[in-house]
Amino acid sequence: MNYLDNDFRRIEHCLLLKGKPDRVPLWELWVDPAVQGAFIGREIQSAADVAEFWISAGYDHVPVSAGMIAVGGVGSGDATQIAQHTYSVYSDEAQDMKWAAEHEGVITSHEELDAYAWPSVDDLDLSHLEEIGQCLPDHMKVICITGKIYTSVWMLMGYETMVFALREQPDLVARMFEKVGPLQIEISKRAAQLDCVGAVWMSDDIAYTESLLVRPEVLREHLFPWYRELGSFMADLGKPYIYHSDGRLWEVLPDILDCGFNALHPIEPKAMDSRELKKAIGDRLCLLGNIELDTLSRGTPEQVRELVRRNIEDLASDGGYCPGSSNSVTNYVPLENYKAMIEATREFGGW
Repeated sequence: MNYLDNDFRRIEHCLLLKGKPDRVPLWELWVDPAVQGAFIGREIQSAADVAEFWISAGYDHVPVSAGMIAVGGVGSGDATQIAQHTYSVYSDEAQDMKWAAEHEGVITSHEELDAYAWPSVDDLDLSHLEEIGQCLPDHMKVICITGKIYTSVWMLMGYETMVFALREQPDLVARMFEKVGPLQIEISKRAAQLDCVGAVWMSDDIAYTESLLVRPEVLREHLFPWYRELGSFMADLGKPYIYHSDGRLWEVLPDILDCGFNALHPIEPKAMDSRELKKAIGDRLCLLGNIELDTLSRGTPEQVRELVRRNIEDLASDGGYCPGSSNSVTNYVPLENYKAMIEATREFGGW
């Protein structure tokens, strides 16, 4: 079947492992607004601008965050700290970058948990998904990035605090997951039922390059049951269910499969060999990403092009792979390298 120029059905074809589509789709979790603006030639200021970027770059989807946590912060921002950086290749000015407290967050005790101003699911607006959806052509869809259960727990507690609490206050950690889990799952279900949303993307980093961040037993007790609940809902709804976690996931791959995910992102090259992963689970999970961010950031367009060529040749012959960065397209990725990734996908992906 030949799809339209920007057509979520092409992505769905790959995510659900229905075979080789008419062409290899582009994939991305996030593209920094500075990169988007440079691509379309003006600053990103509206939902229409965002839609124009994803359409003109050739994607079949627009990834949009919803729920309790967005990139770099939780809720109203009270669990974040601000640091300045100057590593953008699009500006010489220092820019503020938000991130969560690594040591001590806003919830370190049962008393602070009880006193925290927890939002209700009705407080978490989804209208921005529909606003972007209204700007898209027929058959192009929003993919809602949501979930972030483990991430919300550690960001609210502070990572160091959470790790110590796993040993010293396990009941506090359990209560945190019981607070965050239902909220994030319910907002995910509501988002999934919107007509403009084609899939839900559970983005929740549980690993780094060498290992899981916590013992797998912690994830099996507190986290994966929530993933399974949403996975069952998505299967009944008939929409794809995608998982994102950086790092080495071999130890919990059976759990990830059991949760009902259709695809895995981003397959960091330093953490997992994509060819080995393809042999192990390529008949059960679509693979997404895997174009090394370091090469995108510091390599040449020719090096980026070669990475894309090899990945499409080795991973996309059965349709179960969509190329994109091995994390996201940050503001230290030069425009010429980003364009090289897109153009190589078109050249070698049958466009």
